[in-house]
Amino acid sequence: MKVLYFFLLGMLAGCPMMAQSDSAGISKAQRRSLAEYDEEIRYYGKHNEYFTVRIFLKNGSLFRQDSYTILPKRLANGILLDSASRILRHGPTKIMYSTGQVYISCDYKANLLNGPFMVLYEDGAVKRREYYRSGRLTQSQCYMPDGTKQTCVPFYQTAQFLGKSKYLFAYLKQKLDVLIDGERIRRITAALTINEIGQVIKVGVVVNSDLSATSQMPDAVSYTQNIIRNMPEWTPEKFNWKPAMNDGIAVPSTCFLTVFRIYGTMQYRLDYQL
Repeated sequence: MKVLYFFLLGMLAGCPMMAQSDSAGISKAQRRSLAEYDEEIRYYGKHNEYFTVRIFLKNGSLFRQDSYTILPKRLANGILLDSASRILRHGPTKIMYSTGQVYISCDYKANLLNGPFMVLYEDGAVKRREYYRSGRLTQSQCYMPDGTKQTCVPFYQTAQFLGKSKYLFAYLKQKLDVLIDGERIRRITAALTINEIGQVIKVGVVVNSDLSATSQMPDAVSYTQNIIRNMPEWTPEKFNWKPAMNDGIAVPSTCFLTVFRIYGTMQYRLDYQL
């Protein structure tokens, strides 16, 4: 269960990032009910540039809270950002057990883990204590329920592409080089939802073009989705992705595949998120 990233992108594209404020100066919440959980989004800051997303289980208990910031469309250096680049995880995150006890407590800075990272057992005892600096793990210690120290692997292990990068690049270049001409279409960002066994089960696409909205580029969106869905199996009869691991358990995750043109040359980048 996770925040629906492309719902946030849709809000960016479809409406100004403004919300009515209450008498205390804090923006009112936007809420929506989904099949398995309820979601609340609340904006803060002078220009509503910060927001939190809270996920509630159907029994009303808080499951998780994540913090985000929204970058301006144009940075101080003049660079224009597409919708996918404007939303950054920034601030505290908490994930709860079904009992309401804190399971994970951590902080993000500009999309990277930064500062203390704590994992607790359901009775409140410390299971893992780590420290991150700009996404890099600098300290790590794990504990048995009785407090005894034990060795441990990283808590978060992102999904991994199992094929060779040169083959993936050759495939993307063959299929997308003409589409991403650097003028009409400058960049394409695809969010690949990867399940617990390494299958890509969903592909969402945002096109950064000289047009104002992705909805005006339906052919480019559907074409890119088909290219990714029909990607060959680089190892016969094996999925192309190793699933993400969360506290030793395989979990769904999102891989952002960005294909762009710079100095006349097509490039690609893979960014992984749980």
